[in-house]
Amino acid sequence: MTSSPDARPRNVFRRRFVLGATTMVLLGVAGGGAFWWTHRAPPAPIPPSVPANRADPEVTTIVERVREEVLSEPRSARAWGRLGQAFFANDMEVEGNICFAEAERLDPANPRWPYYRGGIAVNRGEPEEALPFFQRAVERDEATTAGNFAPRLMAAETLLALGRLDEAEEQYRKVLARREGEMRAHYGLGLVYAARADYKTSRTELQRCAGDPFAQQKACVQLAAVCRRLGDDAEAEKFRRLANRLPMDRDWLDPFATEYLPWAVKKRMHYRHAESLEAAGNLTKAMEVLRPMIAAYPNDYLPRVTLAKLVGRMGDHVQAEQLLREALQIAPDKVQVHYYLSLVLFTHAEAEAQHGSRERAGALYREAIQRAKETLKIKPDYGFAFMTLGLSLKGLGQRAEALAALQDAVRCNPEHAELHFYLGEMLVEEGRRDEARDHLKQAVEMGPANAAWRPRALAGLAACDRSRQ
Repeated sequence: MTSSPDARPRNVFRRRFVLGATTMVLLGVAGGGAFWWTHRAPPAPIPPSVPANRADPEVTTIVERVREEVLSEPRSARAWGRLGQAFFANDMEVEGNICFAEAERLDPANPRWPYYRGGIAVNRGEPEEALPFFQRAVERDEATTAGNFAPRLMAAETLLALGRLDEAEEQYRKVLARREGEMRAHYGLGLVYAARADYKTSRTELQRCAGDPFAQQKACVQLAAVCRRLGDDAEAEKFRRLANRLPMDRDWLDPFATEYLPWAVKKRMHYRHAESLEAAGNLTKAMEVLRPMIAAYPNDYLPRVTLAKLVGRMGDHVQAEQLLREALQIAPDKVQVHYYLSLVLFTHAEAEAQHGSRERAGALYREAIQRAKETLKIKPDYGFAFMTLGLSLKGLGQRAEALAALQDAVRCNPEHAELHFYLGEMLVEEGRRDEARDHLKQAVEMGPANAAWRPRALAGLAACDRSRQ
């Protein structure tokens, strides 16, 4: 792996000595020849190929196509960078590093190339080697790209790993000064304060991450440890259980990672690419990544389910239903398929009800109920299936059954703010404001700040407080 310029000072001094001796020799050469020799461009290195032991035909095809670009344009930083991305996305980091080094030499103002090289060093467990790359990326990123905090956050995390806590905190604070509420920075500060044994401040920072799909599980793991240090065993146990129940956190949003993921061949990397685009709010491009996967993997239900979620978010309930019905034929025993179909049917029913199509809405509510019940046959403790069941029953006017289902939803998954919100909202409608207040308060405290239902939760909470006065 290529080291930073300051990593091996003896080699640097040796090179300077050789350069000085060479200069003295050149002084004896005729002026024109010396000028040509010292000003000619160095020969471009030969771009690496796919190693023989990694010769996946699809990977080889992709890499060789991009490699041809480098051979035809050996002075193009973009071509070298694209080749590096193709290697990096397919787990060939040695070859990727060679390409990124050449791209950085040709395009020293671009933050991408040192950023990727830092990532390779981190993957190898070499934080000291990684830090100079991230620091260069930070300097260049702020000069060229607005709003991409990934280089500074990676620099902060590397400093934290090296135990340089004050410097790490400084980097996190700079991110928060420019983007208030950046959860990756709050999570990092929680770790900084925990490393200083300032557990109260650490808990405050980590609690900010509750409800965030990128940080909630890992934050709960840390909160369990922090609460135990504070002697609060009950809270520690609560967070330990939450961490075990929560889904895995999504990868941090990283614009530079989104750029290299399209080169990946492995299916999991395609999903990661789509997820990254979705997290960035680019649903159209995320769908473009997923659509070819349906043709490429005709017997896999997951591309259809994943695409259906995005299509549903775009408001196309008919296409979402069609995709999920196809997925149901492929995988009739999968919880995800039944649940998302029930959710899409419920959402479609709500839209039809708002437009006055009560008969059509009723049919959709009834099918949503059926699908929710099928979900619960497979997974009886699935809180979100109880949520869809309760809301669909409510849509049909079966309020007692709806309330019971929403109570079951919270009983099964008390860690999810959204479930507390829907139960709290219905309790308000039923006039049970004291009970409602507890659930709405939990929803507000646990849920993400940008949740679509948050304004309604705050309004309901305010109504409950007024009724107490």
